Amino acid sequence: MKKYTVLIFLIVGAVNLMLAQCPATIQINRSPENPVCKNTAVTFTVTSSAGGISTYIWVVNGDTVANSSSFTTSTNFAHVEIYAVSDTCNLDTMYADANIINVEITSDYNVIVEECNQPVADIEILNVSGGQEPYTYSLYTGEGDLGGQDIYTDVPVSSYPLVVTDANGCIDTSWINMEVIYCPPPEPTQVITPNGDGYNDKWKIRNIRFYPNNEVYIYDRWGQRVYHKKGYTNTEGWEAKYVGKDMPVSTYYYVLKIKYEKQDEKVYNGPISVFR
Repeated sequence: MKKYTVLIFLIVGAVNLMLAQCPATIQINRSPENPVCKNTAVTFTVTSSAGGISTYIWVVNGDTVANSSSFTTSTNFAHVEIYAVSDTCNLDTMYADANIINVEITSDYNVIVEECNQPVADIEILNVSGGQEPYTYSLYTGEGDLGGQDIYTDVPVSSYPLVVTDANGCIDTSWINMEVIYCPPPEPTQVITPNGDGYNDKWKIRNIRFYPNNEVYIYDRWGQRVYHKKGYTNTEGWEAKYVGKDMPVSTYYYVLKIKYEKQDEKVYNGPISVFR
């Protein structure tokens, strides 16, 4: 009788192994399915071709994170792996992997720079892509949420987050980095020798090319204006002449005004010594 019992047991075991489709394999199931918004919690489970599983090892981006039958993570763009041991197919080790695909929303922008050293600038949002239209977005600065605009005007130069939400509620952040043109200040020379030798005959202002919207006044020692020019350039600089005649050797005084679109006017003044 014992022989028949053992034989029946072996036959049933063999049938179970055949029905279990050994060697065993597993399939990863995700909820919700890809693609998902960033920071969304995704739950992973497995389905085995051979029934029972005795051991689970979940690995995310190379790190072991769980040993349960299911696993949840909100890691963006995660690579998820599962190692499992079948308790049906002679302890076969099974493996499967999957990726979390997140919705990426990107923003293209332009920082409008009009002049040197400007403390504020305009930001133009050119294009938003990824996710599902329509989009809403907000620019956060030190003054708070500036809301959704195509052009943000007179924003203090810095870096700010632009938070974009698509039609499905997915949220992504782009950083707007504002870079301006830094120019050296104007440096008027203090001595000229207009004797016609081609050297130091004109009064020059170093770096004036960076500041085309300028205005120059030159006065003699008694306060009489002897020269005035809007848009001063070194090419057509002052040669110590007044109404076409040479001015006497003396000390004169300049006033240089620099005008800007995005900042207050700056005024420079100082002496000019004329030698011949």
